[in-house]
Amino acid sequence: MFVVAKVAEVVPEEPQRMRMTWEEFRALPEGPPFYEFEDGEVIPVTRPHGRHQQVLKRLLGVLDRHIVRHRLGEVWPEIDVEVGPGKVYSPDLVFLRREHLSRYSEEEGEIHGPPDLVVEILLPTTRRRDRIRKYQVYGEAGVEWYWLVDPDDLSLEEYQLTPQGYVGRGRVEAGEVFRPGLFPGLEINLQTLLAGRLEEAEGKGGTGGG
Repeated sequence: MFVVAKVAEVVPEEPQRMRMTWEEFRALPEGPPFYEFEDGEVIPVTRPHGRHQQVLKRLLGVLDRHIVRHRLGEVWPEIDVEVGPGKVYSPDLVFLRREHLSRYSEEEGEIHGPPDLVVEILLPTTRRRDRIRKYQVYGEAGVEWYWLVDPDDLSLEEYQLTPQGYVGRGRVEAGEVFRPGLFPGLEINLQTLLAGRLEEAEGKGGTGGG
């Protein structure tokens, strides 16, 4: 278990929100722009910068190779997830175990119900919401694992849902190896991953640790 220190920081203003009914939200045309929906509020999704997308791309690649190799389920980037009544989020990455793939609607191209893993890559405009509001909602919805990745310092935090709520299972800094509790045998080094050294980033021999 670990505790994240609270550090004072200047938080940029979040994008302006709009009020809308569930039916009006569902009738919106497919983006861009893209939105999330929470209890009657439509929240514009901030356009991420290149560093964010680079981390997303590399992390998706590592997870996808490991998940496909071991036939564990499926992973998606930036897919709509109806996490609960009146709440639709678009996490950076989500994973469903094979036994939960029925939560994915092929027709709608979205997930209904809690993913087994949600990964949020922090942005200045979303950091507070990812750490507080989404942390709470994902826990209440039953998302078993929640990762928070900081693309600036390449730290990664892992939380697991317990009957008492989320408990921190680990935090790694840049250059340290992350061994996910959800994927035994997988090793991820974000720093070497971003540098393009895939074999080092995924464990010896480029096997994804498994």
